[in-house]
Amino acid sequence: MIKIVPAFKAENVLKKFLRPVGICKKILHFKKIGSTQTKIKNFAQKGFPEGTVVIADEQSASYGRMQRKWFSPAGGLWFSMLLKPKIYPDAASNLSLLTALALNAALEKDYGIKTKIKWPNDILFEDKIIAGIIIEMSAEQDIVNWVAAGVGVNIDNILPDTLPEAAALGKIFKKNIRRDELLASFLIEFNKIYNTFCKFGFGGFCEEYNKNHAFMNESVIIDGGFGIIKGINKGIGEDGKIIIETEKGIEKIISGTLRRSG
Repeated sequence: MIKIVPAFKAENVLKKFLRPVGICKKILHFKKIGSTQTKIKNFAQKGFPEGTVVIADEQSASYGRMQRKWFSPAGGLWFSMLLKPKIYPDAASNLSLLTALALNAALEKDYGIKTKIKWPNDILFEDKIIAGIIIEMSAEQDIVNWVAAGVGVNIDNILPDTLPEAAALGKIFKKNIRRDELLASFLIEFNKIYNTFCKFGFGGFCEEYNKNHAFMNESVIIDGGFGIIKGINKGIGEDGKIIIETEKGIEKIISGTLRRSG
């Protein structure tokens, strides 16, 4: 039996907002494009305002961190947001952590789906990746010009056999998860988090993040691109860096790829 994927309707997103949501002033919906992330960066370079959101039913050239290919056929939720936070460039990486918190909250509040965050940019259900996040930006020495925040959520899309580490929400829970409704729920959650972050920084979100953090107090390996760090995952500090207790002492890491040891 072929499952019918409900059509995405931008008006369904906008009508869910009870008050104006600053990070979603306009939704640009495409049937198929190369990448929502590439499109939103092009819009940013042309001077589009904060609050522009690009969504696609399908992407043919999507990517994640380190230019890893992200498989994104019809049925998933693929979108990017244009943000212009007044923050220092070294704080921009925390937007990946906040995006994960907002998506976690939306899935639990609206669908009863309890997921975990794998630092710095994946959402897991029972150790399977159901969503990924990418943050790219244009910045000068002490100011962020713009941030392109991309999100991909596996919902009703078919996953290839070459991705055994991934899973789709629709297949797991057999629930009707409309892409437009999930996007609206996410944007509402993210708008609250984003406004607080821009005023007060990441510190206030540290405890909540660690409650939802995958592999807490477990033996892990982090590949930071310049070597491997092994130790016990002690969670995220108030600066957004992950804290690893190694044999030589505490290491604080701002970026890398995390996995369980062994």
